[in-house]
Amino acid sequence: MLRAARFSLIAAILLGIAWWVSTIPGSITAHSGDITVTASAPVAIMILALIALFLTILFRVIGGIRRAPGGLSRWQGGRRQNLGQVAIQRGLTALAAGDAKGADAEAGRAQKLLGETPLVLLLTAESARLMGKHEQADAAFKKLTTHKDMAFLGHRGLAHHAAATGDVDAARTHALAAEDAYPGSTWARAARLDVAVKNQDWRSALGLTQAPHEVAAIATAAANAATDRTAGLNYAKQAIKAAPGFAPAVAAYAGRLFEADRIRAARKAIIKGWTITPHPMLAAAYLSKTTDPIERVQTASQLAAAKPGHPESEILLAETSLAAKLTGEARRHAQAAIAAGLNDQRPYAVLSALGDAPVDAPTPKWSCTACHAESTGWHPACPNCGKPGTLNWKTHTTALATTALATTS
Repeated sequence: MLRAARFSLIAAILLGIAWWVSTIPGSITAHSGDITVTASAPVAIMILALIALFLTILFRVIGGIRRAPGGLSRWQGGRRQNLGQVAIQRGLTALAAGDAKGADAEAGRAQKLLGETPLVLLLTAESARLMGKHEQADAAFKKLTTHKDMAFLGHRGLAHHAAATGDVDAARTHALAAEDAYPGSTWARAARLDVAVKNQDWRSALGLTQAPHEVAAIATAAANAATDRTAGLNYAKQAIKAAPGFAPAVAAYAGRLFEADRIRAARKAIIKGWTITPHPMLAAAYLSKTTDPIERVQTASQLAAAKPGHPESEILLAETSLAAKLTGEARRHAQAAIAAGLNDQRPYAVLSALGDAPVDAPTPKWSCTACHAESTGWHPACPNCGKPGTLNWKTHTTALATTALATTS
């Protein structure tokens, strides 16, 4: 409706102008040598309007011809930009699919079309890393660090490669640079923590995590490594606070107390840990100052009394009784451990030493919750994957098996 009204208004104005021009009186005469041209005023005005229109069209055509090379260049640039973006998209898809050759080919195509833009550098670096071309990947990541908005990704890639090749110093440097480029980055803190753990820089590692299981493991390692007794005690307390009853932490704390000849305090701490989580490490620590076999049985009885009937209490009494040649007590407690649910190799080893047929049963071990690798001893970080605080004590009990079965059924 508005468009029709606008058209009608314009048409009326043009008709009005045409009528007004047609009513202009007089004539216009032009002389050129012997030639004389005379026209009425309306016709002369019409001719001038046509000449103006012709000149306008002519100038536009000339301008278009002059601008044609630039327009063609812009069109070609836009086309290259579009093709380059398509190559980047295909390359990222190939990376996600694990197609190293496809990603590498698309990275090369994108670089020819777009040059070394940040996204092209990232695609080039990641595809080269997937292809195993680590020097090429590092070169691209280094160039990426010069772009302010992408510097984090560049340092992150360089830190990954440095950590993988065991260059701990370079890994730490790039992790710090990554955190500077993107303050508060969770990845950067995790990378710095990984480097600190590999360097056994326990003090720095403690400042990079608040996860209780990581704090407990790292503080325990710090307690064991501390040359100052007071510092060792403080680290052990920090570990126990993060994870009460954590056997390695309690054992480390007790060990420091034993060093100071605070025997009663050490054993009191072990008994407290035993009431929370009985563990062979605590038993070994509790008995560490007793050498006589009979006295060891008596000392073990004191610890077992803190958690009577528990499988670990029974196997502790069985093993110490066997060492003291109290065969009847050894058999009784070994059978009690089995009856309480302990189904690993230890009670059967006691019974086998007493003449029973050997039983093939699993040996208790430390198991990593991250990679599921097993270890015979405790470590602050998994020897296989390097993650701190992931080793859990894994024993075999019929009670645990029944619980797992009930959970899955």
